[in-house]
Amino acid sequence: MFIRRKTIISKRTGITSYYYQLVESVNTGKGPRLNVLLHIGQLDITEEERKILSTLIDHQIKGLPRQARFTDKIEQLAESIYFKYIQTFGKPLSQTSSEDAFGELRILKESLEIGYFRSVGAELLALHYWKALKFTRILLDCGFRKRQVELAQIAILGRLLSPGSECHTARWFNKQSSLSEFCVELRDGITKDSLYRIGDLILEHKSEIETKLRSNLKRLHYLVDRVYLYDLTNTYFEGNKFDSLLCKRGKSKEKRDDCPLVTLALVVDQDGFPVFSRIYAGNQSEPKTLKEVMDEIRNNHEDIIERLVHPMVVLDRGIATKDNIAWLKGDGYTYFVIERRNAVTDFRKEFISMEDFTESQDRKKGKLFLKKTTDNDLTRILVYSEAKALKERGMVSQRERRYLEEVEHLIGINKSGYLLDEKKILIRIGRIKERYGSVAGGYDFCLHRDKKNQHQITRIEQIDLNRKTVKAEFPGCYVIETNSVGLSSEEIWGFYMKLNEVEAAFRCLKTDLGTRPIHHQNDTRVEAHLFCSVLAYSILKSIIRKLADQDIHMSWTSIKEVLSTHMRATIMFTDPEGYRTHIRQTGQPEDEAKKLFSILKVKVNKNQITNKVKV
Repeated sequence: MFIRRKTIISKRTGITSYYYQLVESVNTGKGPRLNVLLHIGQLDITEEERKILSTLIDHQIKGLPRQARFTDKIEQLAESIYFKYIQTFGKPLSQTSSEDAFGELRILKESLEIGYFRSVGAELLALHYWKALKFTRILLDCGFRKRQVELAQIAILGRLLSPGSECHTARWFNKQSSLSEFCVELRDGITKDSLYRIGDLILEHKSEIETKLRSNLKRLHYLVDRVYLYDLTNTYFEGNKFDSLLCKRGKSKEKRDDCPLVTLALVVDQDGFPVFSRIYAGNQSEPKTLKEVMDEIRNNHEDIIERLVHPMVVLDRGIATKDNIAWLKGDGYTYFVIERRNAVTDFRKEFISMEDFTESQDRKKGKLFLKKTTDNDLTRILVYSEAKALKERGMVSQRERRYLEEVEHLIGINKSGYLLDEKKILIRIGRIKERYGSVAGGYDFCLHRDKKNQHQITRIEQIDLNRKTVKAEFPGCYVIETNSVGLSSEEIWGFYMKLNEVEAAFRCLKTDLGTRPIHHQNDTRVEAHLFCSVLAYSILKSIIRKLADQDIHMSWTSIKEVLSTHMRATIMFTDPEGYRTHIRQTGQPEDEAKKLFSILKVKVNKNQITNKVKV
């Protein structure tokens, strides 16, 4: 058994190239012949390295002892070719054939080895929900070929199981994951370029994929479009991106104003499952997106009845402009929003006296006080939350402390004579005010100039204006506005609090699914990166929802940790008759992993394959 090199000369260009095959010599009726076992493809190796690689693979397959270790390059190539050999020539064992073959198993103890471990636990779970959501059928209906379906599966599940760049995903698939053993078309591995191309194709069919996936989610989880939760977030891009139409500088929600941004608009339902997504430029005005997104969702509905139904809409205050509220009312939507303007001060007397407030409880059994006021078709709920008050007091005091520390530092370096220039001092003051917003609004500065040089500042004095921000004066107080008059205070508060579902989705996308930072060099790839993350989130949310139905609340990180011990491996041994046997199978899951598989109804079997060669 050895590796031979084949030469190809292009008839069109005349360029000579080489590819390699794993072959063995066999005796036939016509004499010895070479039998091709594997087409390896192109390798960047010398003739001497080819001979070493041939010997290494022959020894690995036959279980012969090794005398030395070679370079990492040769060792990695040998492992990769051996793994392809086991996948190609391993044959599934039925229960009967297994008993016949190994009923009286005899092995040479010193020849027993186990190795070539690949993760399989999280992969089995992801594949189960890939099938449950009928992703393969969706992609085939979009015109994807079988190989493209498998590549799309890797692009999406890679974001779920091991998020990273396309280069990282290709390395994870080729070297660490057992997913290649469940793919028919990708046994030879994948490249980052193939993932880039499949991302482009997925994005090309975005509307159709998103619509069909939403239908499958509704059937699987018995979902009803009762409430739409709409919000936007942005994430940053590593690099300058001067020529990009999508990556623009703006106000970063992750405090990365130094980087170009892209904006993701996301609509989820009352249970947190994605309904619609869209990517905008990083400097996109949030309020202007609402009508466009809601109209597109309505037009994407396949069922004419669904187009006529108007779910209730929950908005962040940044999107709830007067124009948007007027459009929602005019188009027949019921909406819920914390008022954009500082409505708490309009109800100062009510919040101070707390008269006619009814006591209730939030989701964590904390005290909640609500008061409902109605004016024609407009309802307002005055809310005081003890838990929110405690949190806001801490936030305000911490921000004020940090603000004062920075101001003291500025005053100190001016006093010591290191910073006297008026322009530089004004820039520093502006940056401090920008960072601390409303806290800085409660203070002012008085700059004392040098008598001889008016552009030099000899002393900086801070003046306390004795102004309190609304959060400092009324911590835990806010006002919810809605055009629904028939709901109770508790129901209206409950609908607005569902906005936490879209915020949870953004957290998952940015942490569990690794959407940040983005490294792509063109806008199409940026959009494909974010859309694949949204598709992966559909699978993640399905898993979390199924566990929550059984009163099991685990993060995706915790689930992957539990399943990380579940592996596939190869057992190798030689029998007294001189045959080398390779058995590839999935291990027995540990108790915690077994419990998860049972709850989620994931079937776990050995998937055993075997191969025998004469040593």
